[in-house]
Amino acid sequence: MAPPRYVLHLETPVDAPGSEEFPVRGWIASEEPIHAVAAGEGTNRWLHLADRPDVRQAWPTLSHVAGFSGMAARDALRGDRLVLLCRIGDEQIVVGHELNPSVLPPPHLQVRQVGGDWGKNFFVSGGEMFDQIAAAAAEFGKPLGDAERILDFGCGCGRVLKSFARFPHRGEVWGSDIDPEAIAWNRGNLGDVALFDCNATVPPLAFPDAFFDFIFSVSVFTHLPEEMQLAWVAELRRVLKPGGMLIASLHGERYWSADPGVKAEVVAKGYAYRTGPVTAGLPEFYMSAFHSEAYIRAKWSEYFEVLAVKPAYIHGVHDAAILRRG
Repeated sequence: MAPPRYVLHLETPVDAPGSEEFPVRGWIASEEPIHAVAAGEGTNRWLHLADRPDVRQAWPTLSHVAGFSGMAARDALRGDRLVLLCRIGDEQIVVGHELNPSVLPPPHLQVRQVGGDWGKNFFVSGGEMFDQIAAAAAEFGKPLGDAERILDFGCGCGRVLKSFARFPHRGEVWGSDIDPEAIAWNRGNLGDVALFDCNATVPPLAFPDAFFDFIFSVSVFTHLPEEMQLAWVAELRRVLKPGGMLIASLHGERYWSADPGVKAEVVAKGYAYRTGPVTAGLPEFYMSAFHSEAYIRAKWSEYFEVLAVKPAYIHGVHDAAILRRG
């Protein structure tokens, strides 16, 4: 049998990506020179080419080898196929790679986490938030890729946490939530991404002291009454290593300024809590909480060093409190 003219292998992504942009990595071995590889057909997203000695050793009959890497956008996808445009010799070759489809949480679990059935945008939006958290972590000297243990506190169905599947990191990832059905879904569908634990509505967590060196929490402290949230702030400090970082999303001025009554209370006290209809599957106390930056700096500084409060940073709506344990 004649050897193949070329062999192409895609290393990343393996499954359908959950963000608008995502990393692509792989290699080509060919009989003819490899001039370029692009993510998508008819695109200018040309990927970086580099030598791959490991591939040369594996394919000695093919004289030209190139590894490729870079970022792709969702327009490089055709359903669950990633399209690559390769310039090999005198030809342009379009190659489609099948990706494992993203399995979405059932609608009622999405409703519990985000208030509606967001369909494919459920993980897309989570990927955008993940990238914002990762950028803030790097900005303040705690790159996510270097963390030994990471916790997504209040992970729901892994909307944000799932992005670790496409993010290079060396550490162990955990997700924790009060919803046993969501945790069961995660274990069945995201067990290759993280470990999961179902926690009670009040502390403690099932982790030893100083277990994590990075914790993030999206849309949890936006819903808790004051006494409960301060108990959880103290508990997250307990399970975080000295020097570790916590990033928590908050309902900041973008939210509380829209309601005169809430605004007046936040301006006077720094915090407000409002009740309303209960979402099926969530506890009655899980309502709406609002914070001022001054409140976070005054109250939460009893537990953490407040590095920054970034207004409307998470997904363009939630403030992000960036904290470090001393």
